[in-house]
Amino acid sequence: MRDRFSPDGWAALNDLAKTARKLAAKVEAGDDAAQAMGILLRKLSGFSGLVHENMYHHAGWRFLSLGRAQERADGLLTMLGTFADPKAAAGALEIAVELGDSVMTHQRRYRFGPSRDTVIDLLVLDENNPRAVLHQVALMRRHLTKLPQAGTEGRLSVLERALLTLDTDLRVAGPSDLSPARLIELRGRLAEIWELLTATYLR
Repeated sequence: MRDRFSPDGWAALNDLAKTARKLAAKVEAGDDAAQAMGILLRKLSGFSGLVHENMYHHAGWRFLSLGRAQERADGLLTMLGTFADPKAAAGALEIAVELGDSVMTHQRRYRFGPSRDTVIDLLVLDENNPRAVLHQVALMRRHLTKLPQAGTEGRLSVLERALLTLDTDLRVAGPSDLSPARLIELRGRLAEIWELLTATYLR
């Protein structure tokens, strides 16, 4: 791992680990914990930026990026399965937009408070939103084309076909199509894609 990062990247990673240990030893529940998470999030964002800008884009970087995209998509689908459920408590949609780091984008696009349709549209179906599920799936597809064994003799591999099908299904869906049960189904399909990727490259 040490050889994969620049000196700045390694220093940022050490600083992140040191801060996490220090906060874990003294943080209190409630507002204190929220502030601590904000500190860690800023440091994580800085480290992520260094990895993206400075790390050589070899296969290792692509697997790192694939894993991050899959985890982001899965995390969003998990969160929306709860907070975008029609039975969710009042204010749940506002929390969903905040957790999706898309408050300002939502305000610019819709000019009114979040509804289930606007939240699903922005956090699942909007490829231009870097936090959205569709953006992550499209990103996974682009990385996959750069890896060895991506298709044979001009034909898509099983893994590529699974990602393409998921990508297409998201592009043709509307917010009203994505019920809580459908969001759970999408999570299952993402997990199956990750199993295919693991079987293809990591076993």
